Amino acid sequence: MERMTLYARIVAPLALLACAAPALAQTAYPYAYPLQWYIDTGASITQNQAADSFDNGWSIGTGLSFKPDPSQPFSVRAEVNYNRFDANSSFTENNPGADDGSMQTVTGFVDGVLEAPLTPWMRLYATGGIGVGWQRLELSQNGFFCNGFFCGPGFGHFNSQDSTHFAWNAGAGINFPLPYGQSWFIEARYERIETQVPTEYIPIRFGYRF
Repeated sequence: MERMTLYARIVAPLALLACAAPALAQTAYPYAYPLQWYIDTGASITQNQAADSFDNGWSIGTGLSFKPDPSQPFSVRAEVNYNRFDANSSFTENNPGADDGSMQTVTGFVDGVLEAPLTPWMRLYATGGIGVGWQRLELSQNGFFCNGFFCGPGFGHFNSQDSTHFAWNAGAGINFPLPYGQSWFIEARYERIETQVPTEYIPIRFGYRF
């Protein structure tokens, strides 16, 4: 049941946008370039244990897509993404002396992408891949990082905590071609960093390929 709920959270925003797409795109354009840069941004929704300590946040990223044969549905991409989440009251209550905090992640993935046309001007794709994820946890008090000076001796070890781990992702998106090989897209993915307590979230991103 939990897995079905997760899939529903990924698919629902894509389905809503697909219903609105005819008002946004009227002409089909061919795929033009085998190599494309892209940028994206959007909301990032915490899941499971991450949601117990951190509110939903935001995401920004960039990457490079490679599709050597435009007639084939498969492509590869490499990307880097940044996510930030503010701590909720549960996180600060478990760390007396602090009144605020945050979690930041930077992930780097290599993904496979499998695309299928829905209409001449709209293409559905599935994606998934592996990489590495860097995570930073921070506590603060009155706008200053918690350390032995600001929050007392017990915080000398918790000015910030950085760690790097294996990470993976899987999701789906809708691509809307534009003239000259450009396109815009919406995508939702499940991303997981294998920290001691797994860091899980679902970014929902709008992006532009050029």
